[in-house]
Amino acid sequence: MKEKIRNFIIFAAVILVAFLLQNAFSLALPQEVSTPNLLLIVVCFFGLMCGSNKGIAIGFACGLLVDVFYGDVIGFNALIYMYCGLFSGIFRRWFYSEIIIMPLLLVFINDFMFNTVYYGFRLLLRNKLDYPYYFEKIILPEMIITTFCALIVYKLFYLLNEKVISKEQRSALSFDK
Repeated sequence: MKEKIRNFIIFAAVILVAFLLQNAFSLALPQEVSTPNLLLIVVCFFGLMCGSNKGIAIGFACGLLVDVFYGDVIGFNALIYMYCGLFSGIFRRWFYSEIIIMPLLLVFINDFMFNTVYYGFRLLLRNKLDYPYYFEKIILPEMIITTFCALIVYKLFYLLNEKVISKEQRSALSFDK
């Protein structure tokens, strides 16, 4: 029980820090520069390292946070982030810490899916039909900068998962009880 509360506090702190950093980047950088989607990195990494259920829960929390502060429809971003967490959690059994290309590829693909779905439901339905322009100016730069940021913070997430979060899973499997 103690480990679950500790993990909840850790997850909440990581989500809050990622949200605050993402907001700080968007305020500090000029409007023409894409900002990294740090919440998507959090969802992808925790989904990949902890499984689909935690990926969905963290995706819901991240998306709901974005919806409450910036959305005009509550639940839209939460739904997209939840699917990103589910998609990342599917690849948990193929996750190896030495192979960094898999988490980065997942972040890249999830960012593409996130922005494409966002375009489809938010802009396409408003008759904004210039997808190549949106892809060139918004999706592709954000995918690149988000993947680069994921490369930088991957080791932090891996160490956090190994040292703190997965202790609960290892203690459940030990025979020393």
